[in-house]
Amino acid sequence: RTIYINDRLAAYQITEHLIKLNHQRICFFNGDPEHDSSGERLAGYTAALKDHGIDVDDDLILEGHYTFESGVERANRVLQWSERPTAIFACNDEIAAGALFAAKMQGLILPDEISIAGFEDSPFSRQTWPLLTTARQPNDEIAAHATEILIALLNNDDDIDTESHAYLPEIIARDSTGAPADY
Repeated sequence: RTIYINDRLAAYQITEHLIKLNHQRICFFNGDPEHDSSGERLAGYTAALKDHGIDVDDDLILEGHYTFESGVERANRVLQWSERPTAIFACNDEIAAGALFAAKMQGLILPDEISIAGFEDSPFSRQTWPLLTTARQPNDEIAAHATEILIALLNNDDDIDTESHAYLPEIIARDSTGAPADY
């Protein structure tokens, strides 16, 4: 019995959202390597690039942690590149908020000069300016389902559904993403 988020598909959809806005040079800020979600989200990102005929550039994939500070540090680095990315897809909203903070501190205008997207629809995504594009996880629904399973297990309920269930986050397009300025 497993309840999980389909991180790979949601990451694919966020990357595809950026591609459909005409971004070709999309940086991926990964989360902690020991988290399964990091690998799944990276797999979704790379699959979307490949499916849309964009080469996967390992230089655009930056390892780090699921922290605001990690987002700031990586954004400060890539925004100094002579050929900087036009978009950043961060593995969670906290990283994305850090990247957004760094971009604002460097005087960049979002989304005109850089687009930034996160993942999870955490409070960070709704407390930044501009508001972050993200993948909303149905946390209440997931918690209710997990509680039902737990209660059934505690009651030795033989009718419990033993199938795994994957939840697909909903992509929430907000003001932090748009077409590149030169498009």
